[in-house]
Amino acid sequence: MKALTQRTSIAALLIAVAMAPACSNDPPPETQPTPPPAERPAAANPQPVQEDPDAGAWQTADTGEGVLDINRINDEGMLQTVYFDYDQSEIRPSERAKLQANAQFIRENQDFRVLIAGHCDERGTREYNMALGERRASATMQYLVSLGVPRDRIDIISYGEEQPAEMGSTESAWQQNRRAVFTAISGNDN
Repeated sequence: MKALTQRTSIAALLIAVAMAPACSNDPPPETQPTPPPAERPAAANPQPVQEDPDAGAWQTADTGEGVLDINRINDEGMLQTVYFDYDQSEIRPSERAKLQANAQFIRENQDFRVLIAGHCDERGTREYNMALGERRASATMQYLVSLGVPRDRIDIISYGEEQPAEMGSTESAWQQNRRAVFTAISGNDN
């Protein structure tokens, strides 16, 4: 029942965001020049990856009774955060290895669902940033699905600029706030 209430709340939030009247595709007031071709992000439709990369230091989170410990996954950061360029929702090439490791971990540990939260820096309107955060979460989810993670194990949400990782109006702070954050959640009662 708790999982159903949580899913209903997430669905209601997504519908509210989608229906926000001021959600336009107009860029925020502050814009940056277009990067040279060598620095532009890759296309939004990633190609499926044939083999898994070295997943790094993560491990199966086992409590000893064979049950996955969701708190441990979240507390130890076993699912890595990915970062985005200014006013973009495409997955950076430099962030793909993180998503490949996350996908492998999620596929190998099937006792939880994942919530992907899209975040933005403070520039732009609140409505614009909510929509951009949703695009970031959606692009992240689509990339995981292309790597073999079942779509029904992923929920997305946007927090826009509302939950900054770092306070401040500097490029350093803004870079930390343009992100998609993973949280393991209970579920899989399908």
